[in-house]
Amino acid sequence: MTTSTVIEKIDRPPRLPIPPLKDTLERFIKRIEPLQDDKQNARTKKTVYSPENLELLESLHERLINYDKELAIEQPESSYIERFWYDSYLEYDASVVLNVNPFFQLQDDPTIVDTSATDSGPYGYSTVQVKRAAKLTTSILKFIRELRHGTMKPDTIKGKHLSMDQYKKLFGSSRIPPGPGEQSCHLQTDTTSHHVIVMYKSQFYWFDVLDTNNNPIFSTAEEMEWNLYSIIMDGKENTKKNSSSNLPFGVFTTESRRVWSNIRDYIYRSEDSNNWKILKIIESALFVICLDDVSFGDSPKDKRELAKSLLCGTSKIELDFKKTNVPLNVQHGTCLNRWFDKLQLIITRNGKAGINFEHTGFDGHTVLRLAIDIYTDSILSFARGVSKNVPDIFHNKKAQIIKNNDEDILSSSPSSTNLANLITIPRKLEWKADNFLLSSLHFAETRISDLISQYEFVTLDFDKFGADHIKSLFKCSPDAFVQQVFQIAYYALYGKFETTYEPAMTKGFQNGRTEAIRTVTLECKKFVKSLFDRNATDDDRKTFLQQACKQHSTITRECSMGQGQDRHLYALYSVWNLWYKDSMPLPPIFNDKSWSILSTNVISTSNCGNSCLKNFGFGPVTANGFGIGYIIRDNSISIVVSSRHRQTHRFVSLIERSFLEVDHIFNRDLDEIMDEAARVTPNQSSDYLVGMHRDTRNGIAPVAKSKDLRFLLGGYDYFDVSVSG
Repeated sequence: MTTSTVIEKIDRPPRLPIPPLKDTLERFIKRIEPLQDDKQNARTKKTVYSPENLELLESLHERLINYDKELAIEQPESSYIERFWYDSYLEYDASVVLNVNPFFQLQDDPTIVDTSATDSGPYGYSTVQVKRAAKLTTSILKFIRELRHGTMKPDTIKGKHLSMDQYKKLFGSSRIPPGPGEQSCHLQTDTTSHHVIVMYKSQFYWFDVLDTNNNPIFSTAEEMEWNLYSIIMDGKENTKKNSSSNLPFGVFTTESRRVWSNIRDYIYRSEDSNNWKILKIIESALFVICLDDVSFGDSPKDKRELAKSLLCGTSKIELDFKKTNVPLNVQHGTCLNRWFDKLQLIITRNGKAGINFEHTGFDGHTVLRLAIDIYTDSILSFARGVSKNVPDIFHNKKAQIIKNNDEDILSSSPSSTNLANLITIPRKLEWKADNFLLSSLHFAETRISDLISQYEFVTLDFDKFGADHIKSLFKCSPDAFVQQVFQIAYYALYGKFETTYEPAMTKGFQNGRTEAIRTVTLECKKFVKSLFDRNATDDDRKTFLQQACKQHSTITRECSMGQGQDRHLYALYSVWNLWYKDSMPLPPIFNDKSWSILSTNVISTSNCGNSCLKNFGFGPVTANGFGIGYIIRDNSISIVVSSRHRQTHRFVSLIERSFLEVDHIFNRDLDEIMDEAARVTPNQSSDYLVGMHRDTRNGIAPVAKSKDLRFLLGGYDYFDVSVSG
């Protein structure tokens, strides 16, 4: 046994545990209790603990345990949820746009001056875009080299190694629509891929970026810049020609899986194999670089448009029929410059950068590691030009000895041997279109335009406080606190509580993915209602907040240890659906209203924060829901909220006021002093805490109230609003 094999066995995380059925059912009852009335809770408990339900679930649970034991022998790096988790994604038929793919927006690169509005720099108006894209791409190639050479530093939490299996699916992967007669998509991964796809103005180009030993061909960003600039120049020239090769074939990936499957099958069966060969080149690529011919500023409107562009693309229709030869020419949005079935690096003309990724094979934490490493490396590359003593987050490739088929290979700069038969100069992929493909493209474009128009996005960059303030003053977990604030805002707007989802990472286990944290607890409801309760004191509210956050943190820890309820119950349902559907009744729990409620995530949230990220977001998972991506920094909180036009702006405004109102509660004594000072010296400048007043109505002891509370309740206060809902 080699040393590397011994290390691998020692460091491999344990298998994802299957919780005891009794514990799972108890957690299910606790998680659903705050979301139902007493009568429905009684019915749910009766159903869950009925002899019929327990007998059926115990049979399924036993089958799941045996299945996991078989997997442990046949596929040691698997988990009991892996197959069912993949199926839940791959059997999904709707468009992956806004339904599956999330986005990360990277912070701007402070080492690159924005000259996109002037024709200056070596690449004119494209200088910023070319330089940012080249820097990030070369950093990604170093990341891939680490992965394929086995030298990547493992993810850890408190010294404990996390599962690294998801990284195998990051590059060279593509979601493939179902073939004829198939019900499910496929996740295809080409581990030998050495090329990238570059998209510009809906046109496709490709070139090799790794040599045969998986070392980057372009060792510096400057070496790659000319390739990217030549693509932009060629793309601009080709756009004027209106040839079929310029048609936006990437829009097919925005279709439902069934429609995309039919189109792909048509391409496969075509007598001319040209388009099929192009598909294979795209699907086997490491990743896609999307160079968008559009700029976004820093105004609130531009921030919203940039979030939309990174998540689903923009739809910009220009109905100038005098200049239009085909219907597709009216669409000028970035939705046409995408390939949503793969990992995409998106760069705007003024250097804004983001990552959009197909979610099946990996979760946000994995892509976050990628984002952190490539952003840090791209910034450090500037410092390396000034000093040789700058640390490198990646291994020095010239000093690495890699084991390959029991032979030592020195990882060094690409040699002529390693570059043999590789294409380092960009080549355009020339599509061929017929009437069927032209009409299919047209209808795909109109459908994605319709889909985009149904959603709105609002960003909030809250800079009054962040994690440091929350921990020092509120004495609670920053993530738990932000989750309570979402509940305050929703309750203030709708007067009720809805099922809320937050993922807990389970990468502490082999092939671990996520478990569902349920934010709405009895403690959470008690705290939220106290804000609007005339009889509650500030001390009560402080206590209730800390109790709610403590409970949230407890649930989070349980979920991270694989001791949740959602994944286990879903696995039991999947076992029934896969092996017992025709021979065993469905356990009553899955027909109970409670299962439907807990499976309908009206508020879907995710915390994916790091200083290298500017924003993070995704679409709502239900038609009447909100999607909330948030980043908690030391002194600020960034949030992107999406919905199908469900008062998103108002909801975000309530989130902001909820942050301030909780802060008022903890600063009430100071507020009264400032309020008095403001009355004595009314012309003195004040900050956001000013505006408090005291009320002695109905003999109630003097209680300070803020404008933010009145804003939360549309002008009412907690003496006027019922909190019994």
